[in-house]
Amino acid sequence: MGKMLVSPLIMMYKAKDYIYYQQLREKVSQKVTLSNSQWHRLASIFKLQIFRDRDTIVLPGDSIHEIYFTCKGLLRVYYISEEGKETNKAFIVENQFATPLAASALELPLIYGVETLEESILLVAQYRDFIQLFDEDPIFDRIGRYLAETLLIRKELRMRSLLQQTAKDRYIDFICQHPQLASRIPQYHIASYLGITEVSLSRLRRTLPTPAPS
Repeated sequence: MGKMLVSPLIMMYKAKDYIYYQQLREKVSQKVTLSNSQWHRLASIFKLQIFRDRDTIVLPGDSIHEIYFTCKGLLRVYYISEEGKETNKAFIVENQFATPLAASALELPLIYGVETLEESILLVAQYRDFIQLFDEDPIFDRIGRYLAETLLIRKELRMRSLLQQTAKDRYIDFICQHPQLASRIPQYHIASYLGITEVSLSRLRRTLPTPAPS
């Protein structure tokens, strides 16, 4: 899969890689304040992994339970129907977490796959290592709750979009919320995420006004 593993305890003394751990610390610090010792303990369970464009991270059916933090790059989360059709569930960009939380907690095989859409740099922790931190310090339990809330909110908003919005409204919301992604993601992947065909997306885009040049 073209990934390279590096020990975080070594990495923290390498300036060119330290910035990725600092990204994670800054993200977590938006919700909790960590002492240096708490931060070093959290960082110790994460490993740096580098993936090429179109690398597979996990496949549906795998029993790999990991937490991903995207330092750089772009991921797609997808599932495969019984007929073998892939449907995109989410796109994960820089400074976002991704993890199959329910499957990990229940120790079930994954129903989703994860693939890179660009060369990507991730910090990856084993789910079992993460939950073991909860017994060491209440601060880690707070981080766990923050992670669960983030993923549940993302899931709720996604379900509301699919159930309550038209494809046109979903596309407009997608462009408004992620203006940079339209040029980073192939149109057929965006169409899959919206629940329509690529042809329908092309027609839909033609009905929208063209943005004025800046």
